[in-house]
Amino acid sequence: MKKYIYIIVAILVVVAGAYAFSYTKDTTGDAPQGKLVTGSDTETFSGTITAVNTGCFVDAICSVTVDDKEIILVKGGRGMPEDTKVGTLIGVESIGDLEGKIGAHANVYATTTPEGDYSLYGSDLYYVEVVDIKE
Repeated sequence: MKKYIYIIVAILVVVAGAYAFSYTKDTTGDAPQGKLVTGSDTETFSGTITAVNTGCFVDAICSVTVDDKEIILVKGGRGMPEDTKVGTLIGVESIGDLEGKIGAHANVYATTTPEGDYSLYGSDLYYVEVVDIKE
């Protein structure tokens, strides 16, 4: 079973890479083509996981919602340059495991997007950390 999880994660990484490589959002005309452009602001916050979107499994976006703030984890369907930096998911083995963590506490460090959401794209320091709090 663990072998299949690794295969699924590897496929997701390849799919996400393909999507991000062709994704360019350049509102100023200054960004080089083929580069992923993210918001320049970052934010750190904590809260409760309220929703999980596994759409990247079918060429869409995978995200987790923490206290009504959506954090983009993976953008499926397009490639991305090898030097694109993406943050990490901590405390679970895969995006699919997040579905069993609704209601759990999470700590987030991410960039803001022009659309008002958050994203792990842009730095390998960004993260979503799922924390099991024992009371």
